[in-house]
Amino acid sequence: MVDISDMAALAGDQHGLVSISQLSNLGFGHSSRQNLVRSGILRPVCRGVKALVGAAATWEQALMAAILRPGAPVTASHRSALRLWGLRTRFEGFEVTVRLPANRRIPGVRVHRSVDLEPEDIVVKAGIPTTSLTRTLCDAGLIFPPGEVQRLVDHAVAGGLTTAAELMAIRRRVSEHGRNGVVKLETAVDGLPSDDTGVESGPEARLLSLLVGAGLPRPEVQHPVSVNGRSYRIDLAYPKYRLGIEYDGFEVHSGLDAFTSDRRRQNDLVGMGWTIRRYTHSDLRDRPEAIVAEVRRHINSFD
Repeated sequence: MVDISDMAALAGDQHGLVSISQLSNLGFGHSSRQNLVRSGILRPVCRGVKALVGAAATWEQALMAAILRPGAPVTASHRSALRLWGLRTRFEGFEVTVRLPANRRIPGVRVHRSVDLEPEDIVVKAGIPTTSLTRTLCDAGLIFPPGEVQRLVDHAVAGGLTTAAELMAIRRRVSEHGRNGVVKLETAVDGLPSDDTGVESGPEARLLSLLVGAGLPRPEVQHPVSVNGRSYRIDLAYPKYRLGIEYDGFEVHSGLDAFTSDRRRQNDLVGMGWTIRRYTHSDLRDRPEAIVAEVRRHINSFD
């Protein structure tokens, strides 16, 4: 009798899933696989894929099921990869890539075909074969406008997930195939803050440029403040006027722990007499004049 421990361990690494071919490689023949289903150990999920009974049905499991289906190998990519990397957390669909000349049709899944997907572009993220972060950001240029590519690059670099040099390296490689979208990536890298500004992301650099360009005093960058034994840094600050200006990026600051920490930080700063103005990507894009007006109004109130 075949030992099921290896099968259970494999499924545990794959969001509770195992493919028919993997079962066969572990020594489970057709009758053995049927017995696993009849005995309530496995349940069918889709063609060629089964799940451990009791394994949670999650978005990640559904994505993994698409990848394990029989056929040419596919890799989580584009919006699905951005979600796995924590840069686009609200996407609920499924996108994968298959290398040409192969073609795939997977129900409910958008399949991209690529001539330049290399083994070095594929990593395992959250247990799922996924395009590397640099490759994912390169692919973002195919499906998003320049402003969104800039936002994604800003967050990835500010979060320490990649560097401008790494992004330019993949830009040079994939551009050899005449690939669309690489210009947006290069433009986004060019839009990253220069080292001498002190800011930690592209949006913060644009806030700084917006304020100074409007004739307002230059704020201090990453201004340190100590409150109740806790140390904080304010993105842009006017200490004389007790005004702090911060850029909020949802994906980077999402999660219960980050939410709780941000609220405690806000309360500590306000309790010390600071006014904190928080701005988003939409504010920078749609209402830059309002940002300037609000900051100017606060400064003028001290005169």
